[in-house]
Amino acid sequence: MKLGGFALFLAIFLSLYGGMHYYIYKKLAPLIPSAQVYIAWTFVLLVVSPVIIQLLVKLHWISLAQIAALIGYTWMGFALLFFSFALIVDTVRGVLWLASKAARLNTALLPVLAAPQITVAVLGLALAVCAYGIYAANQVHFRYVRFPTSKFSPGKPAFRIVQVTDLHLDLLTSEARIQRLVATINELDPDLIVSTGDLVDMQANHISQYASILHKLHARYGCYAVTGNHEAFAGINDALAFTRDAGCTVLSDTGRQIDDLLNIVGVDDPAVIHLATQAPPPEADVLKPFDNGRVTILLKHQPVINKASIPYFDLQLSGHVHGGQIFPFGLLTRLVYRVPMGMSKVGPEAWLYVSYGSGTWGPPIRFLAPSEITVIDIVSAEPAN
Repeated sequence: MKLGGFALFLAIFLSLYGGMHYYIYKKLAPLIPSAQVYIAWTFVLLVVSPVIIQLLVKLHWISLAQIAALIGYTWMGFALLFFSFALIVDTVRGVLWLASKAARLNTALLPVLAAPQITVAVLGLALAVCAYGIYAANQVHFRYVRFPTSKFSPGKPAFRIVQVTDLHLDLLTSEARIQRLVATINELDPDLIVSTGDLVDMQANHISQYASILHKLHARYGCYAVTGNHEAFAGINDALAFTRDAGCTVLSDTGRQIDDLLNIVGVDDPAVIHLATQAPPPEADVLKPFDNGRVTILLKHQPVINKASIPYFDLQLSGHVHGGQIFPFGLLTRLVYRVPMGMSKVGPEAWLYVSYGSGTWGPPIRFLAPSEITVIDIVSAEPAN
């Protein structure tokens, strides 16, 4: 990301995140009047904690950065939850107030919703959900998808693809979780493993120990990967080096034919394209050489469909949105990316699969948006004789 773009992003982030903290402060400070000053200064530190974390990483103070990340990002998840729940209560109170004014009625529920006890109840709910979300984020879920196609002849064995996406390896990544994930994927006996972007987060040069673990992944036809936006944020050269060290072949607006079975094609994320010195070829032009009667799998980080590409792929695998990661933010992602999670039909013979993602970004929390490793079995659409 260029300096001007980063400065703009930082200004918007701090404004929104700071505004959210002001709302939370107005809710919590009256509960402890004697500590209002301390709460205010603590909130200031928490608002700028993402900047502090990146500064500590730049200074190579990794242990301090990990502690700051654990505190700052866990708080971020809790703050998002408390803000959401409190906003729901205030919205209900506002609607009731407007209804009472319009109907010239008094309602006893209004003062109840404004009582400090309600704020304490919302606080307790946010803490409980936060604790559950930390537990949920550390679980490894496998989602099985069967993809029948007429391009596989009857009787041909299923071709198994395991999709990993949005793993977001960072300062808070658990080595034990990655080892468990690798072991479980290998037990699935995949034919092909794919990574559809955001394998790394923001510190690609401080997570090299995970590459040797991921290199233990085994698939008959290897591992293929494409870039996501966080590969650009982490530093594209470091991110690509890490991906290759992890044993994956990076597909950058190119593809491969896998024996006489299928084609695998990958395109770069727009954030990576923005860093390039020349414009990439149109996506449809990347796909056209693989219009050979075999199943074509398109790896693309963001779940955006290029209409010109629809005749040239059978299944697009994407991630990026995390299903919102923490409810109710999945509702916002649906406004931006107007596609459902999971499998959906996008053309006469073209399908899109959007994964919830295998890791977390920012808060190490998931709520009503479970992480997933996707297991896709490509089979013949016609039964064998």
